[in-house]
Amino acid sequence: MMFKQDEKVMVIDIEKVKNDPFLDAEAKRIIESSDFQGIVTKNFTENDKELTCVSFYEGSNRLTQVFKNDEIKKAGE
Repeated sequence: MMFKQDEKVMVIDIEKVKNDPFLDAEAKRIIESSDFQGIVTKNFTENDKELTCVSFYEGSNRLTQVFKNDEIKKAGE
């Protein structure tokens, strides 16, 4: 399932993000401060995998993270 650009989505497995060894502390803080909810900025396919870029905002700070489509869901669902 491809998400729509500008659609509000949320992370499904919060613990996976909190314990991700590839995300630094600042990135984790921004994602957590936005309640693990972000805005879809781009969809693309790489190696036959559908991927979605999600931007998380905290004031003037923004972090964009790439997720597999089974790692996020529409916010409010």
